[in-house]
Amino acid sequence: MSDHAPSADSSPPRLLQRANIAPLALVNLGVGLHAVIWYMASTAMPTAIGEVGGAEYLSWVGSLYLVTTIIGGAVTAMLKGHFGARNAMLGAGFVVMVGGFVSALAPGVTLILAGRAIQGLGEGVLIALSYVITRELFDNRLVPRVFGTLAATWGGAVFFGPLIGGVLTEVFSWRIAFLGAALLPLPMQALAFMILRDRHERVFVGKPPLLRVFLLGVGVIGIAVADRLGSSVLGAVAIGAGIVAVALALKIDRHSGTHLITTVFPSLRHRVSLGLWILILMPMGEAGVFVYTPYLLQLDRELTPTWAGYFGAIHALTWSLSALCVASLPPRWHSTVILAGPATLALGLALQALTMAAAPLLYVGIALAFVGIGFGISHSFINQRIMAAAPEGQEDATATAIPTLECLGGAIGAAAVGLIGNAAGFDGVLSQQVVAQGSLGVFGGGAVIALMAVVAAFFFLRSGARHAELVRSGALAE
Repeated sequence: MSDHAPSADSSPPRLLQRANIAPLALVNLGVGLHAVIWYMASTAMPTAIGEVGGAEYLSWVGSLYLVTTIIGGAVTAMLKGHFGARNAMLGAGFVVMVGGFVSALAPGVTLILAGRAIQGLGEGVLIALSYVITRELFDNRLVPRVFGTLAATWGGAVFFGPLIGGVLTEVFSWRIAFLGAALLPLPMQALAFMILRDRHERVFVGKPPLLRVFLLGVGVIGIAVADRLGSSVLGAVAIGAGIVAVALALKIDRHSGTHLITTVFPSLRHRVSLGLWILILMPMGEAGVFVYTPYLLQLDRELTPTWAGYFGAIHALTWSLSALCVASLPPRWHSTVILAGPATLALGLALQALTMAAAPLLYVGIALAFVGIGFGISHSFINQRIMAAAPEGQEDATATAIPTLECLGGAIGAAAVGLIGNAAGFDGVLSQQVVAQGSLGVFGGGAVIALMAVVAAFFFLRSGARHAELVRSGALAE
């Protein structure tokens, strides 16, 4: 049993007690760093693209970033085992800083992409490591509340990311915005150095999983470059080949002595795997929002970088607020909001498909709000149930699989919407007709994928109910 497992007669733990404050601050900085840099980059990127060119590579900014985020998340357990949580977090923060400097000094879009890819590598480690130490540092009953504080951190990022990125871009330049992002890891590194003193260390036994990481990287890069191959047929082939490479990496991982991702994935029968499928499909459906919303708001609706950044971040704000609202829901409501989450996401994406081209911005904002609410009401409860059901001995692999596979879904989605958006003309002169047709494919297609997540959520809940019934009957141990 975990050191943090609750006993039958223990009173409900309090999150805001002295022993939890420093760990809580650390995990929030680890996740919040990613969130702030994401919104700073999203706000500054259209201006950067307008100056140096390369609108046709806009989806690559998200795809390549998510590729390296996946790689970073996949090797987190190995890095933690070899170097310890503190050194892994310090090193990952340094990598994020290097990526920010590369983007800030980039003469063209190629090095901007390279800098964002470097940042993704470091941020992937930071996000996955934050999940791992959350499971280790907090009682399992506190995990939904910890995720609730992470939602509040996202809310802060929604405010400060576009604000800082927009002001730096408008007053100085987009380069200064990337330079500012490069300095953000410093507070997190200082806190990690002080509180992660040889705590919760584990030894990683075995060879470095270079082949698996290589296949993951090649697979997702193959997906990411699909929109630049000149035809939709070649693009579809590249996406298919990339998915095959990722599947091969998962197969090799399943039969290895140490695992990057829990071995129950991608089964459609195990409840942990079904939960992970929800967390893949939801970001995959949402990909068009983070790839194209700020871009279309600036170049088609002619909003300033700051206002486009804020408007495009409505979904993240409503995610944060709705997550805080449901954090204290009694357990009898958890299944309801887990199912309602992807359904609300599908509704929001369908509305955005219909309103992005010509409807008043108020309606676009309502659509984005539904997108965020879909994630906010369900995400923490899905995470909690996945981690609580982790196979014995695969707790770290299960925890790191959550952000890794979420990024995989986002990367595949970004590549797909890049294909659709470029085919519709998003990389050229924007007109109402171009935006209307492209939005139906980009956001309407995302709504269809979100409906697939609804189906996965149904079977996820059904599997959990079946397991609970077996426990009550005595057929399984708790």
